[in-house]
Amino acid sequence: MVTLFEEGKRFYKGNLHMHTTNTDGRLSPQDAVQRYADAGYDFICITDHWKRTTVPDYSGSMLVLPGIEVDYFLASQVIHIVGINVDESILDTVDRKWGPQRGIDAILAAGGLAVLAHPMWSLNTTETICSFKRLTAAEIFNSVSRPPWNGDRADATGLLDMAAANGTVLNTIAVDDAHFYNGDECHSFIRLQADELTPAAVMDALKRGAYYATQGPELIQVSFDGDTVSVDCAPAKRILFHSNRPYAADRCWEGEGITHATYKVRRDWCESFVRVIVEDKNGLRAWANPIVVPYE
Repeated sequence: MVTLFEEGKRFYKGNLHMHTTNTDGRLSPQDAVQRYADAGYDFICITDHWKRTTVPDYSGSMLVLPGIEVDYFLASQVIHIVGINVDESILDTVDRKWGPQRGIDAILAAGGLAVLAHPMWSLNTTETICSFKRLTAAEIFNSVSRPPWNGDRADATGLLDMAAANGTVLNTIAVDDAHFYNGDECHSFIRLQADELTPAAVMDALKRGAYYATQGPELIQVSFDGDTVSVDCAPAKRILFHSNRPYAADRCWEGEGITHATYKVRRDWCESFVRVIVEDKNGLRAWANPIVVPYE
């Protein structure tokens, strides 16, 4: 039996993509940190463009990780990579001229984790996504990549399904990518199970995929017994099961306040992964990390 979460273990709330006045954000590092602390977040990562921002004078209980966002321009798309919890060496080892894969590798060499940022906003193709190596996750929802701040390309579920169908199954996070702090902040986040609220524990949980992405709906457990995926959640309106096959029975469960659903994997249809999505009555979603279907 595969279970995504440890029973009884605490979830911490965090945002892993945001900007400050060190680059193109509207709030100072201190004010941005305080905005999330006041909203009840347990941890954040400041990811200014090509800069590593720290807030040494912050003395609150929220964990603040130093990060970076690097970007690269291709003919028909842009590539943005977020580095989580990088050390100072990152500033000497990333350069736009070297391309995105070397950016990923530089983030890892600086002790960080690399995340593909807003792939739908960036118009990334499945071929591009599948070409990257050693990504920790991709952003399945990016709050600022929608009106009134952008066109409507915040949700990358379909694109990441296509990448998974082509062999690149990535864990997923939901983030704000806050710039304006007039509604693009404190909306999309992850709930992460860690042994304690320290950089090392958070990084370990991210590596293990011990979290889920959400805009508010709560997942209790997602499990897989080898044949059937089961979901338990807080009361929801809809529970969805995505895979690499366009149609399958029981892919969509709907009801008033439903808290449980199951989906039997179709190996005869060569299903290779299952992604669970929970939607509440307000249309807000939670996404579990995808389950890879084994074949023996």
